[in-house]
Amino acid sequence: MIRALIDAGVRLAGLLEAENRALAALDLAAAAALAEPKRAAVEAFVAAEATTRKSGSHAGEAERDAVRSLSERLSALASANRRMLERALAAQDALVRVLSEAAQPVDGRYVANGAPRPVRHAAPAVTLAAQL
Repeated sequence: MIRALIDAGVRLAGLLEAENRALAALDLAAAAALAEPKRAAVEAFVAAEATTRKSGSHAGEAERDAVRSLSERLSALASANRRMLERALAAQDALVRVLSEAAQPVDGRYVANGAPRPVRHAAPAVTLAAQL
């Protein structure tokens, strides 16, 4: 039972590492492609943890160390993953806003209700960095 938990945790850690690499490179398509495998790995890990608890399995010294180390690794990876997902979503949102504003006409014509179209000032320059 403990071995299944460790295996599920290692699989989840690998997927978190891959997603974190993709997010660090702002490769949102690659990160999105990992969403379903990551969800399945989380479910498998939760199921393995529940099975281990229900079975009353006790880990030996080596297994306890492996589980402790894996737990710390998963915690660090999940924290980094959360931060990078938040940054990637914020960057994506900012880009969509800039593109949306840029698509608005600035020709000075009237809007549908007859009022003059508000004057828009030039959008500020935007740069995107791949470093998160």
